[in-house]
Amino acid sequence: MITDSDIQEFFYKIDQLDTGERAALRREAGNVLWKAKGKAISAFYRCKPTTVSVYQESKWFACACLRCLWDGGIEGNIPLEKVISQLVHSGDISNSVLHRVELLMDMQWDEDGYMLVKLMRLVKLIRQKSDRTLIDFYSLLKDVCYWNSDSQTVQRKWARTIFSTYTNNEKEE
Repeated sequence: MITDSDIQEFFYKIDQLDTGERAALRREAGNVLWKAKGKAISAFYRCKPTTVSVYQESKWFACACLRCLWDGGIEGNIPLEKVISQLVHSGDISNSVLHRVELLMDMQWDEDGYMLVKLMRLVKLIRQKSDRTLIDFYSLLKDVCYWNSDSQTVQRKWARTIFSTYTNNEKEE
């Protein structure tokens, strides 16, 4: 069973990696674990909690790589869906980005990495548009781990956060 402290410890260890190991992980952002290069794989496994199942490793690897797009040691606590909502509210992202989010919410996390590529592109775009605001990778990891849930709790949470604000803003204008 994965605990909150396992996730916190994981990202703490990722942030403590040396520059070369973080760069190796950063270069793998958007790639699946089974296609990654040795330096990134070894850095990941040194940080990964032993309680993470083999089935979940690719999701943890993806979030580690995305985290390394930011400098180590920078703290963030804004979930990705809230950052998107803020950018929508401020008018900094277009309707095409909202369409990308809708498409992402229809996808399943599979080992082929298709959804991962779409998520990575969205995270990179958000990174550029939000003045490099660090998203909450703790929250993102939890969302990714439960993404394929039959009840779609993660997708509904994202939709509620992003689109209810968007709809309210459209009515005001």
